[in-house]
Amino acid sequence: MKSHVRTLAPFLAGLCFAAAAEPCLNAQITNAIQAHVDHSFVIGEKTLPPGEYTFRMMEGSDLSVMTVAGKNGKIIADFHVQAAIDDHRPNHSELVFRKYGNTEFLNKVFETGSKTGVAVAETSKQEKRFVDQGQRAIEHSEEQP
Repeated sequence: MKSHVRTLAPFLAGLCFAAAAEPCLNAQITNAIQAHVDHSFVIGEKTLPPGEYTFRMMEGSDLSVMTVAGKNGKIIADFHVQAAIDDHRPNHSELVFRKYGNTEFLNKVFETGSKTGVAVAETSKQEKRFVDQGQRAIEHSEEQP
C-alpha cells in the first residue's frame, strides 16, 4: 500500500498544482483594446481593411469569444480565443500577426502590462492552405498606444 502512495504522490501533487494554476491561464483581457492597424488582416474567414478597431471580450462568453468593432462601434467579427502567455510584459497593448507573403492573420492579443492574453483559437481556411503549401509564417507584433 505504501508503494502505491509513493507512486501516486508526485502525480497527485502535479494535478493539484495544475488545478491551482488553471485560473491563471484564463484570458485576462478585461478592458477594450483600441488599435490602429495600417495593413489589411484576416480574422477567421474575414479580411479587414486597414483602420481603427476595438477588440474586447464578448460578455457572457466565459472569456472564450472576442469581438472586433470598427470605428463606428459596429461589431465586424467575433472569433473564438484561448489563453496565451507572452514571454514579456508589454508596455502597451499588443497585436500579434502571422504573415504569409502579403497576407496577415491576427494571431494573439495582449493587454498593457499583462503577460496573459488571448490567441485566436481557430485557423482560417486561407491560412491552412498557406501551411499546406509549405509556406512559413513570419510572426510580428505591433504595440498600440
